Amino acid sequence: MSRTEPPEGTPAQPFVRLTPRELRAARHGYADHEAAFPDSTPPPTRSRRSPLRLLVVTLALVLTAGLLAYFGPLAWASWRAYQRVFVTPVPRATVVINEQGTPEVVLLTADDPAIQLPNWEKKDRINVLLLGVDRREAEDVPRSDTIIIVTIDPLTKDVSMLSIPRDLLVTIPGYGQEKINAAYPLGANSPITGPGLVRATIEYNFGIPIHYYAEVDFEGFVRIVDTLGGVVVDVPAPIKDDEYPGENYNYTRIYFAPGLQRMDGRTALRYVRTRHDDNDFARGYRQQQVLRALQEQGLRLDLIRKAPQLVDSLGETVRTDLSPAQVLALAKLGIEIPRDRIRSYTLLPATTSYWEPGQPFYLIPNWSAIQAILDEMFPPREGQPRPQVRATTPGVPARPVAPELAEPVETPPPEFIASPTPEPEPTPTPGILETPAPEPSPTLPTPTVELTVLPTQEPTPGSTATPEPTPEPIPTPTASS
Repeated sequence: MSRTEPPEGTPAQPFVRLTPRELRAARHGYADHEAAFPDSTPPPTRSRRSPLRLLVVTLALVLTAGLLAYFGPLAWASWRAYQRVFVTPVPRATVVINEQGTPEVVLLTADDPAIQLPNWEKKDRINVLLLGVDRREAEDVPRSDTIIIVTIDPLTKDVSMLSIPRDLLVTIPGYGQEKINAAYPLGANSPITGPGLVRATIEYNFGIPIHYYAEVDFEGFVRIVDTLGGVVVDVPAPIKDDEYPGENYNYTRIYFAPGLQRMDGRTALRYVRTRHDDNDFARGYRQQQVLRALQEQGLRLDLIRKAPQLVDSLGETVRTDLSPAQVLALAKLGIEIPRDRIRSYTLLPATTSYWEPGQPFYLIPNWSAIQAILDEMFPPREGQPRPQVRATTPGVPARPVAPELAEPVETPPPEFIASPTPEPEPTPTPGILETPAPEPSPTLPTPTVELTVLPTQEPTPGSTATPEPTPEPIPTPTASS
């Protein structure tokens, strides 16, 4: 039998090449299904899943579950923080002079053309108001004892910080002359809100347009520092405060030794709040110092690992009207700004102290000197406005605008002791002064003086010592007339 002949028993018909579908149909026993039922649906085929495919699907499910377990808390914390941190912008106001000649605030609508915000694409200057708020359970209205103005120039990569002391006497629009730290609680009880009235007060007195604000309470500051693993601060001089406010309105003693040291959140809060050993200007310097240290700590630290805790801490304690995209843009800009381009300013040379026993302590501003500070802080740049302060100095109020917020001082504060106002010496009047007659002095008893004669020492061989001279008799004192 040749190789081309079919084997015995094979039907005498040519071989036919079948399609894969026909092969599957013949294998499962319904080869003639389509021929018998041309209009019917072919019977379903049984699917056979590959073991490799099952393994891939299982691994994908396990990986998805792991990612959800890790990033789930972060996503939840981020969503909660987003709802609490990025709040609705506070009402903006403009200051007008009423018929009585006093300033008052007028709320603006969101689309009012008077509201001029910086153009981020054109790298306009950005001014941010930072508020440190003291929220206590026993008080309904918090206070802002920390007020810092931060101005950022994205074009030149310059940052300047100005600390405004809490006791600075300013004009609060709609209320009158009062300490600047009273603006927050006064505004909190009105439609303009606390940050809104602080913003209007700064714009009216300093002429600085405040574009955005951010506030953090003291407890939140502690949590943020602890989440970052502490902060490294170089204490320039020893600090001892025997009247630092403790719990339940008590006092506690704190001490900081000079030198480089790492502080946890609670210690850093004490460092930036204490002021009884020096003054409010020194406290403002310490606050800016810690802000610089936190910025450097954030650059060195792997924040991805601490992102869930950090975001949750921010959500509980920080409020800002910056958008998330703007915050990210500022964070990116902060990485590009070198340390030597961050400058600090103080109002110490532009204020004088005023205090009377039993009355509140005030810092009286010298607006001409403040204008010179702002001219250096806001260098000229084409297309960017420069601040122009008010030209008048407010008088000390006869009584506080908000008596419940006043803090009478019984002893001179550190600022007053450090730089007392010299009293003018009386001008001498020409005339003849009579020489008073000398008063008789009581007769003093004559003391008895015993003289001791010291023996003369003979010099030893090779010695050049000179014998001590014999003491002369001490004269007997007489009573002076």
